[in-house]
Amino acid sequence: MLSTEKIYYSYLGIQEKSRTKETFINPDFYKWTAIIEENHQIIYDEIIKHFELHKNHYNPYFASDLVNSIGKWKSFGFYFFGIRAEKSICDSFSATIKILKNIPGIVSASVSIMEPNSAIKPHYGDTNAIHRCHLGLLIPASLPFTGFQVGYEERSWQEGKLLIFNDAAYHKAWNKSSQPRIVLIVDVIRPEFIKKKLWICARVNAIIKSQRIVQKLPILKSITKNRAFQWIMSLLVYIYFSVFKRNKLWL
Repeated sequence: MLSTEKIYYSYLGIQEKSRTKETFINPDFYKWTAIIEENHQIIYDEIIKHFELHKNHYNPYFASDLVNSIGKWKSFGFYFFGIRAEKSICDSFSATIKILKNIPGIVSASVSIMEPNSAIKPHYGDTNAIHRCHLGLLIPASLPFTGFQVGYEERSWQEGKLLIFNDAAYHKAWNKSSQPRIVLIVDVIRPEFIKKKLWICARVNAIIKSQRIVQKLPILKSITKNRAFQWIMSLLVYIYFSVFKRNKLWL
């Protein structure tokens, strides 16, 4: 059943009472989930091989304040809200990309690594316009040692299975095992917002750019959170996608 929620972006400040009530989403909500899980082994082989060969290319997540220890949460993206990685990177994930093309509304794909004895602090995602999907690839343990919490519910990742949630909900993760936890992360525009896909991609890119600016120049935080500033930034990205350099991996 489709929600009547309006789209919002957490970076601009959302009151608790206005936040999404969605937490975990039943994978059966989407028809394509079976295709992804049935091809789990192909995805696993390609991503784990890449990880083993290019571990040094997996960089710490830029929001280091979300992790209990710097460098414990790493990622490697090949598509981010309409921005495609360079061709050589996409070629490394060609089989995975071919499988992911079966997902209507897909806008992002990346590999996420949680090192042993790491934790991602509770936080809200950038927007309620997406469902974030975790495909378990290398899961060293289950609850209570390794797990994921959205709202008040805790769940374990499972290898070859999708865990889907609303990224705008309050969530956290931890890996208290002695081995890394590896998942494929896929972001999908919620069906009721699919016609606004390009604009949502533009808005999220503007938000991430703003957060990076603030990391380097904290004095500009109030400016980047100004709604007029965000609209101008988003419009520039939207024009970039629409006219000058639209990356057509899935957008």
